[in-house]
Amino acid sequence: MLRAAGREAVVQSSPDFVVGAGDVVHLHNIQRVLDWGHLPERARAAGAAVVVSPLYHPVDDYHRRGRRGLDAGLARLVPDADVFAGLRWGRTSGLRERAVEVLEAADRLLFVHPAERDLVAEAFGVRDRASSIVPVAIPPVEPGPGPAGGEPIVACVGRIEPLKNPLAVLEAARGLGARVVFAGPPAGARHAGYVARLRASVAAAKHAEYRGELRRSDVLDLLRRAHVHVLASWTEVVGRVSLEAAACGAAVVATEVGCAPRYLADTSARFVPAGVPSALREAVAAALAAPRPGPDDDAAARVRSRYTWDVVGPALVAALQEVAR
Repeated sequence: MLRAAGREAVVQSSPDFVVGAGDVVHLHNIQRVLDWGHLPERARAAGAAVVVSPLYHPVDDYHRRGRRGLDAGLARLVPDADVFAGLRWGRTSGLRERAVEVLEAADRLLFVHPAERDLVAEAFGVRDRASSIVPVAIPPVEPGPGPAGGEPIVACVGRIEPLKNPLAVLEAARGLGARVVFAGPPAGARHAGYVARLRASVAAAKHAEYRGELRRSDVLDLLRRAHVHVLASWTEVVGRVSLEAAACGAAVVATEVGCAPRYLADTSARFVPAGVPSALREAVAAALAAPRPGPDDDAAARVRSRYTWDVVGPALVAALQEVAR
């Protein structure tokens, strides 16, 4: 999109790069603000604009109830989620203050939904900043062949880690006697125990399978064949896989976190409170009992009309061009 609009686009994984006058530095995820170092100040000093996509997702509930293993023990010792997060950088304070500093100095903030703007205002006290709404987007999805018959599949695609809570999906499916297929990369060493527990639980279950990290084409093939996709995350911004599942015609079950409930409001998608096993099981049971929505369902139509890159891309380009110097 940016290149088609005549703008060069370069993805950087480190803040240590040279910024030029007229550049637009687009930063993502305000909860990783300390990873950015002094890049925002260097960019402004060089005559570049700074745009921030906060992608803000409150972690307080996850911190209180969702952490597992060593993290759970540390969370009891450090009950403040912001302080806990700062420990990643060897700090016990300053993360929130730095986030406020960067947000207030940014030339423009890009929110995925007006509700995220409200969350950021509440969490950081940052209001009345120049901003645009640029929704989370996915590439267009071809409908595909659909399920091949046989036992309905419950799919769960995402990183294997406590925050995504795949063990809750396994327990819900097992309680219903449903076949469940997991796909996604395992988390790093910090969550090795959780990954091992999921692998062992899948191996011991009669109707469960873990396929590891898949190419996007294979993920879409799984979603086209699944009856329902379930995301039991403790926190999310939106959850792109829920959008992809809806576009593929699968039923969507997810937790009432982030903006996905607003993206797919008044469609066939089902949303439940995070960390409530009975509600998750009931929603999955209801999705399995109902006909598979299919690619012409209201949720699929909503995704195609609002949340694919061919629709969202121009909004992103326009927002970045607003601040180009």
